[in-house]
Amino acid sequence: MMKLALYWVVLPALTPGAYGLPGWPMGGTIVAGNAVQFGRDAWEANLAHPNATGDNAVVGFDVSQPWPSTQVDGWHLAVNVTSDIPDSETMNPSNATGKTFTGTSIFLQAPANLRATFSDESALDETTWKICVIVVPNAPQQTASAATENGTCSSMSAQCVSDLQQAYAAKFARNQDCYGTPPSTPSSCGGAVNTGNFSVQQLPLDSIGGKEVFVTASEPHDPGDEKAWADAAAQTWPVMTIWGWNARANASGDASPTVRLSCISARDVEPGSETPGSGSGPDSAGSRYCGSAVAALVIACIAAYVLL
Repeated sequence: MMKLALYWVVLPALTPGAYGLPGWPMGGTIVAGNAVQFGRDAWEANLAHPNATGDNAVVGFDVSQPWPSTQVDGWHLAVNVTSDIPDSETMNPSNATGKTFTGTSIFLQAPANLRATFSDESALDETTWKICVIVVPNAPQQTASAATENGTCSSMSAQCVSDLQQAYAAKFARNQDCYGTPPSTPSSCGGAVNTGNFSVQQLPLDSIGGKEVFVTASEPHDPGDEKAWADAAAQTWPVMTIWGWNARANASGDASPTVRLSCISARDVEPGSETPGSGSGPDSAGSRYCGSAVAALVIACIAAYVLL
C-alpha cells in the first residue's frame, strides 16, 4: 500500500497557495520521519534558511493551457537541508531536551510566468491537469556530485528508470486521484527499490510556486552533529513526476501521461556553512540564516533569525 502522510493541526501556512490534501492541513505535503513533530510554520521558518541546497531543471508543461499542452522550460525540482533545528520548536516544546534535528524539504516549482495560473478558484475548477509526485525513500545512494544538474539517477540502471516510468504511466489513475495501488516493482530494478514503499502526493495545483511536496527530519541529535549534517546533505532523492489529466479532459482511451524520474541532492553548501565531512559541522549560529529561499532560490543574507 502507498504511504499517506499524517494530518496535523498547525497555524496557517507562511506562503500562499495551500490546498487540502494529505500532509499539513491545507498544505498537500508528504510529511515523513521526525518532521511529523513540527508544525508547518516552524518548519518553513527553519527550512527557508538552509545550510545546503540543490536545484535541477526538470521536464514540465504549460499548465495554463488544457492538457496535454506543450513542454516548457523553467520547471525545477529543489531541495533544502537545514541543520540544528531546535527541539524547542516542535509542537511539544515542553518536552525539549536541547537536542536538534536536521531537516530536508523537496519542492517542485513552475516557471515564473506560470506560478499564478491557479491563483483563483475558477482556474482550479476548470483545469484538466492532474500532477502526481512520487518520492522514493531509501533508494540506492550516489555521491552528491553524481546527482548532476540534469537530474540523472546514476545509482539506478537506465533500464530500471525506464521500466519504472513505463509502469507508472500504464498504472495512471485516469479519472481518480493519485493514491491508487502502485504498479509492481520492475524486475530490472532488482532489490534497489520497492514501489510499495514509495510516498505519493497529488500536487495541489495552486502550490506550483514552490510549496514543499515532501519533508523529513533526522533522529534527534546533539547540536553541531557532523554525521547528521553529512548524511542529510549527501542523501540522493529520486522523485518521479507524472503529468496527467483529470476527468474534465475527456482523454482518449489510448492517452498516456508523461512520467519522468529525476534525482536531486543538496550538493550546494550555502555561504558560511561548513562542507560536510570537514570535521567542524555546520555553523548553526549564523550561516544557516544566509541561504536560499523556500524553493532554493538565493535571497539576501539576514543578520539574525526572524520567525516568519
